[in-house]
Amino acid sequence: MSSGPARTRLTHAERRATILDAAARVIVAHGVHGFRLQDVADEAGVSQPLVSSHVDDRDELIAASFVRVDERELEAVEADARSAEPGRAAIVRFLRRATFPAGPDDGGGTIVGGDGWELWSQVSSRARFSPVVRDAVRARQAAWIAALAGLLRDGRAGEDVPAHVDAERVALLLITVSDGLGPALNCGLVDDDGARSVLADALDGALR
Repeated sequence: MSSGPARTRLTHAERRATILDAAARVIVAHGVHGFRLQDVADEAGVSQPLVSSHVDDRDELIAASFVRVDERELEAVEADARSAEPGRAAIVRFLRRATFPAGPDDGGGTIVGGDGWELWSQVSSRARFSPVVRDAVRARQAAWIAALAGLLRDGRAGEDVPAHVDAERVALLLITVSDGLGPALNCGLVDDDGARSVLADALDGALR
């Protein structure tokens, strides 16, 4: 009598990835200060001791899950931006995908602006108290700035980005504006049109 197909055993790396993805979802659902390791275990379909075997402590779990999700998000946003014409079009697409929830007009495919914003918000609140989490947030912020700076440098080849523009400084400014718009959108301080206008004004001013 056949017992059915054999179950594929996950590798250590695959199991860790499953746990980190589950942790990100749990942080969004329960808050970074309110979730339990058991919540992560339940979400991942594993035991709590197995979760603990993949990370040294709670803060490492928070940092590692955040980095894993954010790396995927940045990769998707940057790839989408680079599919546009180099210059302002690519820069605007990057900023919009980084600021607003993904939707039909934006190509979809990421959680930036939706759960991604909530994950950033939750993890950043923990960064104040945890060097491990703070280092992860700083590194990911730097990665977003570097990606946008690359688009700005590419734009110098055309007429959209003046040669004198400091790509890293302008990228820092624009990412800071985008970061500020996320919470403003979530609480209704601005609507989508207002946020797009703020982004356009910031970009116009930065590229003078």
